[in-house]
Amino acid sequence: MRVLSAVLPVLALGGKRQVYISRHCVRATAHDDDIASYTTHPMVDYGVPANWCTEKGMEIMQATGKDLVDSFGVDPTNVRFYTDTVMRDADTAFAMMEGMGIQHAPVDYDAVLFAPIDPEIGSPVCEAPAEDIVAAERRARFNQVPLPADYKAALAEMQDIIGVGPAGRLEDIDGPDAGIVLDEEGKPTGGVQVLKLFGQAMLYAYASGTPFLNATEEQINKFIAWQFWYRSVADVNSEKATENAFLLRRILDDLKSGSGTSIYLGHDGNLDGIAAVLGLRWDMPEYVDSSAHGELLPTPPGSGFLFEYDDDDEDDDDDDDEESGGVVNVSYVYRVFNPADTEFKLTQTTVAQMGTLKTFKQTMLRGLQQYEGAEACYAKAKAATVVV
Repeated sequence: MRVLSAVLPVLALGGKRQVYISRHCVRATAHDDDIASYTTHPMVDYGVPANWCTEKGMEIMQATGKDLVDSFGVDPTNVRFYTDTVMRDADTAFAMMEGMGIQHAPVDYDAVLFAPIDPEIGSPVCEAPAEDIVAAERRARFNQVPLPADYKAALAEMQDIIGVGPAGRLEDIDGPDAGIVLDEEGKPTGGVQVLKLFGQAMLYAYASGTPFLNATEEQINKFIAWQFWYRSVADVNSEKATENAFLLRRILDDLKSGSGTSIYLGHDGNLDGIAAVLGLRWDMPEYVDSSAHGELLPTPPGSGFLFEYDDDDEDDDDDDDEESGGVVNVSYVYRVFNPADTEFKLTQTTVAQMGTLKTFKQTMLRGLQQYEGAEACYAKAKAATVVV
């Protein structure tokens, strides 16, 4: 085993710097056993074990790497990869490298960087916030985040698609007048959880070119919004903010003193936590009705935040990088899944202009202070280590 510093030294080079925080590949779903009894159809056969990248999912990430070079200015000779130690993240990194034409490059595996509260490998570095605080934050989000569609109508439409399995009808899970139910942790449960799991399976199967259910492309894209809604309610809170404090510090450090492009491969929870702290909101008209005003926080597989900073216009006499004239821009990059497309293209939507590095840092620190435990975790980032 070797100990890898969570913050590696970087060269202070000028010019354009990019940080891409991406979710992993399209994967085989992991909760099929939880919902299989609600349908008359067999569940998806992805050809790989649960949570592994599907064959098509790997191809999509290869194409993603190529398009990042072709359309987003990523220089394959000046890119560094960082990944969680989970297999699908590492596979995603190698697929992107292959798409970029990179034959040999270091990949840093760092479990603590992506999850300092509960890393896949190694010991926790930060304390989780109190469960009652997180539950209260979830209940507040539930009252704030609009539903992607009428709940009862969505259940009925999904029922027509999946049939009525031995577990009974979806509308009976919550009771005739219950509506959406929250559990003691503040998480949506019952019928809406089954709805979002089927929505997820439908999209992942479609993106993987695997036949599953008789749903139209419009229905597939519509029902994944329930997965986004669920995560927006359950994962924009102190737990996820604290869990991503190390990544947030790394974004700032890379933009301030890095070079080229740093690519981080993690999970939708990483994107949710970063969005929580920085107050980021975005829409995807292909998947989410714009009436949600960005609150659904869509994070389809392979999508991510692109942070860009260019200091070419800075005053050479200014010794403080944080007060210089460069501006931090944030966009969201994603793939509209359609296996019939002959040309692969990523879609980019503007999320925010964060101002100078100093302004960006101030926004980050204010955001961290809004969530229990996040600021304290952020302060530990530079001293953290992970065993790999």
